[in-house]
Amino acid sequence: MTDLGLMNFFLGLEVKQTREGIYITQRKYVEAILKRFKMDKCKVMSTPLVINEKLSKEDGAEKADPSTYRGIVGCLLYLTASRPDLMFSSSLLSRFIQSPSQLHHSAAKRVLRYLKGTKELCIWYKPTKTSELVGYSDSDWGRLIDDMKSTSGYAFTLGSGIFSWQSQKQDNVAQSTAEAEYIAACAAVNQAIWLRKVLKDMGKEQFTSTRLLCDSMSAIAIAKNPVCHKRTKHFKIKYHFVRDSQREGEINLEYCPPQEQLANIFTKALPKQKFEELRSKLGMPELSVKEEC
Repeated sequence: MTDLGLMNFFLGLEVKQTREGIYITQRKYVEAILKRFKMDKCKVMSTPLVINEKLSKEDGAEKADPSTYRGIVGCLLYLTASRPDLMFSSSLLSRFIQSPSQLHHSAAKRVLRYLKGTKELCIWYKPTKTSELVGYSDSDWGRLIDDMKSTSGYAFTLGSGIFSWQSQKQDNVAQSTAEAEYIAACAAVNQAIWLRKVLKDMGKEQFTSTRLLCDSMSAIAIAKNPVCHKRTKHFKIKYHFVRDSQREGEINLEYCPPQEQLANIFTKALPKQKFEELRSKLGMPELSVKEEC
């Protein structure tokens, strides 16, 4: 076996290791994407999506070239390996790959415009002695006009940075914000259980309950109350896995103020200031440190 030194490139990921930490980026891939879709000289956007814009499968707009659209979405999904700030927009756009319209194509091009101005961004993992697994869970409520389903989002940190994240449309229509948040918490709990097992195999066993931060007091109350009331009796049994994990001490659902909820960035389009604030909290340095990436 030959020692090739510190890793600097792996599966399309550029890796920079310094005393300040580890930086991971896909800058070169972003540049290749922009050239491929002729957006390398485009106007820059500060956010991936327009606030409150509701995309629909039946928007009445002219159909777009499905091959080009799918190519853009596929590239964006690959980028989410190191760009959690693209997770929600990529997930949203992927829902229209079967028959994209010009409106969907325009939304996808806006994400590319955002990429043009943020291609230097990277994930930064600072040196730390702590290895506590902490999760964040959030949901919107019925924003999808096609089926009125909600979007779940979660994020997990270990030490100094985020390393696991997801944005996904829920399978069922939630009848309240509490139900939507509870469904989102269930997805996060499933991931937390798996991550705890992986960390144990890696010698980083979690000896205390994993904190799962949620900004819904109602969802937390449902998780800690074993009784089914008239407002919760319709919940699918599988979602009560949250209660079981809470009771067994594997996770502890805790309240988190909405302004501190990291997973919010995975559930909806946000204003520029809020989006950049959460992006920074995810551990993604601003352009001022681009030379480090």
